[in-house]
Amino acid sequence: MRIEYNEELRMIKDEILLMSAMTEKMLSDSVLALKSKDNELARSVIDRDDLVDAKEIELQLVVSQVIATQGPVATDLRRLASTYKIITNLERIADLAVNISKRVLELSDVVYMKRLVDIPRACELAEKLLKLAIQAFVHEDITRLREVVDLEDEIDALNIQIHHDCLAYMIDNTKNIHQGSVFIFVGSYLERIGDHATNIFETVFYIVTGDYIDFNDLDEETINRTLELQKRIDEIEKED
Repeated sequence: MRIEYNEELRMIKDEILLMSAMTEKMLSDSVLALKSKDNELARSVIDRDDLVDAKEIELQLVVSQVIATQGPVATDLRRLASTYKIITNLERIADLAVNISKRVLELSDVVYMKRLVDIPRACELAEKLLKLAIQAFVHEDITRLREVVDLEDEIDALNIQIHHDCLAYMIDNTKNIHQGSVFIFVGSYLERIGDHATNIFETVFYIVTGDYIDFNDLDEETINRTLELQKRIDEIEKED
């Protein structure tokens, strides 16, 4: 029974990796479409949302079936139940990529008021944060906690910068109000994507430690204590 359970858990992790890859590709393509004014690419991102939604439903059913048939308890139950939150956060990231793509279509006939720099940079950071969170889930490893916190802070700072820059252009020329508003929306979408990726890492933190902590409340002492805990876990696993 344990071998069967481990195989089912491995399959769930593989499918979450697939869902994450689908979502990450939607995100990168949505911002690429914005940067290059590629309406066809934007439409393809919107079309792919149905595939992610279907994968979410499929995974929820699989996890529910494993819980019902295997009767996991303690850490195993915590591990399986937590996958629901990870799946939901991935689906919401895909929805936000769709929102970005819809904004691309809004600006199809507009000459941009400035070259896009901060938005693609925020996208790169969000992709990196998502990859870190998913790898943390796959390996149940929270040693990159500090990097996750720093990345989220960088995305938040870029969102503020995007907001301020767009307001300046809008004030300078009222013709920029529409596209400036769109770029502000895109910045906020990317900030929320960073939040969802961080939520995934918070879920991994819960799986590993049994404690749920809002990373907005993290201080240096908590980070150091967490990294020490992960180090001890790694040492115990090596001994086994």
